Amino acid sequence: MPRLTAPLVLLVLLNVACSDGDLCAQAPRCDDSEAINCETACAVGPCSTGPTVQDCGKDTTCTVVPGPRNDARFYRSRAVCTFDLKACSPADAGPPVCEGERLVRGCSAYLRDIRVPCSQAGLYFAQVPACCLGGGDAGTPDGGSPDAGTGDGGIPDGGALGGDAGR
Repeated sequence: MPRLTAPLVLLVLLNVACSDGDLCAQAPRCDDSEAINCETACAVGPCSTGPTVQDCGKDTTCTVVPGPRNDARFYRSRAVCTFDLKACSPADAGPPVCEGERLVRGCSAYLRDIRVPCSQAGLYFAQVPACCLGGGDAGTPDGGSPDAGTGDGGIPDGGALGGDAGR
């Protein structure tokens, strides 16, 4: 019986270690009211690399939407916090706007009226509002442009927790 105990303990430990799992391997997905995404590299800013978890809040619903397959920038599926499950047209809706707490709202390239943190705006909108691009609170430690010379075009460490409603 003692020989069987060690493999069982190892199996239990492996199962526990994998249950939380790698968020990047699980993304995109909705976990109750949280939108979970992962970005391994950024071609445009602002964008943070690594896993992000956004609490959608009471006025939006998390849903996974496919990206347009013929779009080189927005082709990936994303978990988004949407105000309405119906499709919208970015050309007809106008540019996205800044909300409080470093959030952006608008009709995204994913054809949904969504809310995202400034640190991820470049992943969802063709045009990013000025509030996310510069000034002392632009999402970078020095307040500079989020894509000013970092290797991935975004914020290298994903920013501070809670600073822009993403983590």
